[in-house]
Amino acid sequence: MITTIALDLDNTLLTSEKTISPRTETVLKQLHSAGKRIVLCTGRPIKAIQPYLQQLELNQPTDYAITFNGGLVQQNTTGDVLARTSVTKQDLQPLFEQAQRDHFYLDVIDLKQVYSITDLGKSPYEDFLQGLMPFKNVRFADLPADDLFGKVVSAGQDAKTVQAQLSSQITDFFHVVPSRRTLLEFLPPHTDKASGLQQLLGHFNEDYDNLMAFGDEENDLGMLTAAKVGVAMANAIPAVKTATTHATLSNDEDGVAVFLENYFN
Repeated sequence: MITTIALDLDNTLLTSEKTISPRTETVLKQLHSAGKRIVLCTGRPIKAIQPYLQQLELNQPTDYAITFNGGLVQQNTTGDVLARTSVTKQDLQPLFEQAQRDHFYLDVIDLKQVYSITDLGKSPYEDFLQGLMPFKNVRFADLPADDLFGKVVSAGQDAKTVQAQLSSQITDFFHVVPSRRTLLEFLPPHTDKASGLQQLLGHFNEDYDNLMAFGDEENDLGMLTAAKVGVAMANAIPAVKTATTHATLSNDEDGVAVFLENYFN
């Protein structure tokens, strides 16, 4: 039985205007009231998705979000951490050195803020987040050595191009995945949305057989293929459509709502 519905945000749950449509909001609230877990799964930190959690009224003790693309599982209202993977400044040293050589941006994110690494120039990531997280401009040498970071992003350049030039030292350690055409994410080892959902489902003595997931991008592939019901949006990249057995309309056509209405009758 499906107990948990996992939703990517950008271009899946959210329209092109970065909103949850009224139809989708209604369906998700109905399913939540009926006992289904609605889990937002995103690369963003939980602070940056609070408006959506509040809109959907995901404020019960059993309501959690998957953030940092699986690196953090947090209770929505208390912020209590159920599971976490992270990297240190020492882990980031080889990545910083390659970014210097190959001229790409880095922004480093912990639980509370984003550090823009100014040695590499200022990326457009702060504009992308539109005030949802505080930013601090620092040189890499001044990045806190005792902090734990959920992920690093490279924004503003073609993600596939940056990914193609990475050394094996980087790709053998980090889970590197594009989340948008111009946004490449560096996650802790063995971290993706599927791993975060596995932790959450295990907390409730459940597994992937209880999971339905919706997504559109490469960073959604893990959870889409692991889920009992993995659903590709009509606007998904070809790799997602190929890997999934279910499909729905686009994010601007209430694709999530339409599939849920049909599936749960």
